[in-house]
Amino acid sequence: MILAICIQTNGIGDTRSEEDGMGYGIRVVLVMNRKGGSGKSTLCRALASAAASRGETVTIFDTDASKSCLKWMQAGQAAGNWSPLVEVIHTLDAHRVVEAIDQIYEQPDQEHLILIDTFGGGSEAQDVLAVAAHRIICPMMLSRGDLSETLETASWYLKLRGRVDNPDELAGFSVVFSRVQVRLSEAERAVADELFRSLPACEAWLSSRSAYVRMDKEGLLGPIADKTPNRGLAAHLQTAVKEAGELLDEIDQLIAAPAEVA
Repeated sequence: MILAICIQTNGIGDTRSEEDGMGYGIRVVLVMNRKGGSGKSTLCRALASAAASRGETVTIFDTDASKSCLKWMQAGQAAGNWSPLVEVIHTLDAHRVVEAIDQIYEQPDQEHLILIDTFGGGSEAQDVLAVAAHRIICPMMLSRGDLSETLETASWYLKLRGRVDNPDELAGFSVVFSRVQVRLSEAERAVADELFRSLPACEAWLSSRSAYVRMDKEGLLGPIADKTPNRGLAAHLQTAVKEAGELLDEIDQLIAAPAEVA
């Protein structure tokens, strides 16, 4: 099954001029995959950690009934592994998310990363959130089941392009590999090859790291690293921050530089 997706980005989240060399301003990233357990929340947490380490403001909208990101913030605050730059807002109301994003736009120019962590499956609420986003990122683990659900998510995106009034203004769609092992099995390589033939994918990814497991339990990567006395473990945590930062850089570039890929 080959899905040809015309990827276009509207660039409306980019407030940086080429001359001033500043950052990317306000941008909205919708993290979406129909499959539960695909790594959506971990991706949001890693990107938030990377952005906060650079001094950016981050807002995560947790739209899952499980409140996993909200509980993550509460655990991080309790452990002292948090930053005042990062806020998690839980709501099941997509229109409230859009209203809150509009309020952020009304604030003075700033470096502000907005992440929307969605639930598994599909609904009209996700259509609303997709229209508000500057990029739709679909995390995927290298398994045959994840590939199938990711292709279904891409089908949802293509159908959404047919439903919106201005499909060329809809955010672009990219897959991000999640929990990638250092050494891939033949089966994993086959899944990756099929994905690359079917859908656009980011060159950067999130590896399978114990740092991300610790992050999911304890809070933001940067503060955890700062409080880790063992220099080797702290360096491993900072490596994860760097890896997530490289992925965030690529996502920002996709938003800032409109492109068309067939």
